[in-house]
Amino acid sequence: MRWLARLMLVGAVVPLLPSNAGAAAAARPPSDVIVVGSPQLTWSDVSASSTPSLWHLAGHAALGSLSVKAAQPVSCVADGWLTLGAGDRADAQDRDGNSCGSSALLVQEDGTSATIAGFAAAYQHNVRRVDQTHLGALADALKGRGDCISAAGAPAALGAADAAGDVRYYRPDVALAVADRDFLARCAVTLVSATPADIDSTVSMVSRNAEAGAVVIVIGLSEQADAPAHLHVALAHGGDFDSGQLVSASTRRTPFVQLVDVAPTVLSLRGIAEPASMIGEPWRRSGGRAANLAGEVTKLARLDRAARQQAIAVLPFWITLVALMLGACGFAAWVAWRRPAGRLPRVAALACAWCALLPAAGFVSGAVAWWASSVPLAALAAATVIAATVSTAVAVALETVVWQRRPFGLAGAVGSITFLALVVDLATGARLQIFTMPGYSPLVAGRFAGIGNVGFGVFGAGAVLAAAGLAAAVGARGRLPGGVALARRAAFSAAAVGLVAVVVDGAPSLGSDVGGVLALVPSFAVLFWLLGNVRISWRRALGGALATVAVITAFGLADYARPASHQTHLGRFVGDVVHGGAWGIVRRKALADLHLLAYSVLTLLIPLMVAVAIWVLWRPPRSLRLAFSTPVLRPALVALLVLTIVGAVLNDSGIVIPALAVLVVLPATMAVVVSTRPVPRPQAAGEPDRPSPGLLR
Repeated sequence: MRWLARLMLVGAVVPLLPSNAGAAAAARPPSDVIVVGSPQLTWSDVSASSTPSLWHLAGHAALGSLSVKAAQPVSCVADGWLTLGAGDRADAQDRDGNSCGSSALLVQEDGTSATIAGFAAAYQHNVRRVDQTHLGALADALKGRGDCISAAGAPAALGAADAAGDVRYYRPDVALAVADRDFLARCAVTLVSATPADIDSTVSMVSRNAEAGAVVIVIGLSEQADAPAHLHVALAHGGDFDSGQLVSASTRRTPFVQLVDVAPTVLSLRGIAEPASMIGEPWRRSGGRAANLAGEVTKLARLDRAARQQAIAVLPFWITLVALMLGACGFAAWVAWRRPAGRLPRVAALACAWCALLPAAGFVSGAVAWWASSVPLAALAAATVIAATVSTAVAVALETVVWQRRPFGLAGAVGSITFLALVVDLATGARLQIFTMPGYSPLVAGRFAGIGNVGFGVFGAGAVLAAAGLAAAVGARGRLPGGVALARRAAFSAAAVGLVAVVVDGAPSLGSDVGGVLALVPSFAVLFWLLGNVRISWRRALGGALATVAVITAFGLADYARPASHQTHLGRFVGDVVHGGAWGIVRRKALADLHLLAYSVLTLLIPLMVAVAIWVLWRPPRSLRLAFSTPVLRPALVALLVLTIVGAVLNDSGIVIPALAVLVVLPATMAVVVSTRPVPRPQAAGEPDRPSPGLLR
């Protein structure tokens, strides 16, 4: 246990390290900040002819694509401003069905100040939500350091209000406010609301009348009612924000930033520490950008199109994939039951392998800009079919060369191709994880970098199948005397695949997936024990749990040692542990998981799915008993069961992990079932069929 003692020693030293974030905030001189927010503003609306002032400002600013995700599926205007003021996703409760209705929050002005009627009720509603959003956190943080915040226009007052709903300095007329230099200079931070029609004139007046050295931020902070979601304008000019691209530690992918990042950005520019209630991270400039502003704006507009087309295509893609998978597995089940002679079993196995490779092909299709086509759905279908077909051809070649056409060969090849494709992608920047069907969407804003839950379902299934396939290949080609030594060799070869999977999935600069590591380590421990014919005891299970904690701790310490601007959520959590703010995050995550368990019908199906899987593994039907003559199949399925259960329980929205894993594992298993044939040999009358010899021989 020396490794555990050393790890505990490192953990004891970490609290003595200085806070990177605090040092950065203290070293930066404060700047005045003016935030101009307009609903529905996208990069397609920005041009030299239609918005000349905004175009001119963009030519000297850092530009980005803004995700305006708030608490509800559609981010209305009031949601956007409340989210900006909270630094967390807020709900203004102004829904009329799925559309934006009239907000109950009314601005009551009193000379130069204002009060938000209904703000107390809105505050209580948001703080009782699972996210526990604290409205007015931006104004309160500024007030705590002696700064004030002013608002021009009623919508902006929602973002400038403190927790009591008060706005100390307020002007209802935006045009008069931005034309008044004294008003713009009154407070360190000024929020300005602009309509889509007035955005250019407002930006022009702000640029002309702002104090020298002020940072001007322009954002499109909400969606349009009854319209598809978009990525919006994000622009920052002044201070460190000269020509370049925007990024934040919450996205870690240029040029994406979030609305929840705006409040931390404002506080960072003022040299004020971000309160624990905020979930965003400050914007920063990342490198330069093309000298051609028109080309840069076109690229940003194309990102918006890609996000919208992904949202349109995702449902048809998965419906089609599930239908194809069920058809192939149904055909394979019929073949396994009837056992026809000829080529039908081989055709069924290849059809199942092709379907099992479709999720990986969904990632690979992102290598082409299918969303830019005039017929994006057709382009997506063509790219996916071609990728799956080529992958199937490669799988057949691997089955022949590596597994010598043994029953587990296709499943091992499918897992290896899936696993290696995602390993290569994550190691080269995870470019196939965004804007793809199994990937994530910046509109949903659950994740912008690394691997998400949907991708992990595919990755984890591929990793376990690849490990089992390698064990099968090692066992089949082994020349070691004695079954025990051979089983251990196969088990250690599978463990090597597991080590690669854990590093790639959990490393902060690669997959950055804490929940995935929590699922991978115990599942590969179970696979190692079963392949090595080791009895699983409570002591070994406890050791596996401690190993999982140790791996997560190591990743967390490594992430925390990086600069604050490059840390992931794991490194920031270690910082919260060090500085005493971790309990709120743990509580929020626990409440989110309980909320999902209580209100998701799909989650309630997990116990039933687990019971069925355990029953099938314990009392398999005849065709599956025959397939279990390949010694690696049952250990692989048990390990996959552990992976999906742990992944579903310990991840936010973890229900998608077993759903995606099944799309790979079920057709791969059916390929094994139809490929396993009884050994043709003379047998006595009444003697049952004898399955083919195992792979470890």
